[in-house]
Amino acid sequence: MVHTHRIVECRELAYILFGDLRDLLEEAPNRETVRWLNAVLDALLETIPEEFELKSSDGYLSDVLESFPNWQGEVEQLEEDYYILMHSLKHLRYRLSQDMDFSIVAADISRELQIWMDSFRNHIQKEQRLVQMAVCLEVGGGD
Repeated sequence: MVHTHRIVECRELAYILFGDLRDLLEEAPNRETVRWLNAVLDALLETIPEEFELKSSDGYLSDVLESFPNWQGEVEQLEEDYYILMHSLKHLRYRLSQDMDFSIVAADISRELQIWMDSFRNHIQKEQRLVQMAVCLEVGGGD
């Protein structure tokens, strides 16, 4: 894949940003926390789509579908899940950008961001499992 190096960079940056996000969610809710949360979410909203676009330049999981076209449904579900997750993250970022007293909504937004991070991690794990199954079945000669 032509973009492998940049995909790895995006993945590493996203991993760092997830750590920053977790740290910020443990801090006291104040204006400074909101400012940093916004910055981290903005960076995630740039990095994650860039990685997805690079991975999908020939079609999302096209290598998997080339070998296992009957997995189209699983691939489509993963792709749909990705778009839902990104929409959800954009919505959370929008809510943070509203001029409000963050201390009032901090618990709700923190909980929603934790749920989002868990959901995104699960999405990545499902994607990786599908790719690993395809590799194992190709190498093993199974269907």
